[in-house]
Amino acid sequence: MYLLREFEQVYRYDGSAGGSTAIRSHRKRVRGRLPAAMAGNPGNIGRAPEEKPVTAHFNRALDLGERASMQGMARALRELRGNLTWEYGYERVPRALARKYAHCEILGPRDPVQSGTLVPGFVLFAPDTTYPQHSHPEIEESYISIAGAWSENNAAV
Repeated sequence: MYLLREFEQVYRYDGSAGGSTAIRSHRKRVRGRLPAAMAGNPGNIGRAPEEKPVTAHFNRALDLGERASMQGMARALRELRGNLTWEYGYERVPRALARKYAHCEILGPRDPVQSGTLVPGFVLFAPDTTYPQHSHPEIEESYISIAGAWSENNAAV
């Protein structure tokens, strides 16, 4: 719940408003669903912590995040880093991508804090990673950048 409160803070008061109608609409849906999911006193399931090769970059990302605008989120993640379950989200991950990517969800249908359709979490990319565009129409998936730079098109939500 500590991380979810940080998510709410970012979506309500901090961060970008989004550059396109699709992104602004997405952020509005997350802002609307997150407080409701938290107020419902969702169940908490114990998932075994798991790392992936890319988590070798995690401490550096937290160091950078603590020096920038995402200080609160980076500190919250540092406190909980030993309890996070990093995964790929795909049955078959290309070998090159498996070394450069993993995600960790905080809230979702099968995540530590349970919710039906809202899935906030974190994605960790190694430097110079290209990630394929994709979508999940059945869920509202949302990740926050703690550190680093990225680019997206107007439809990237």
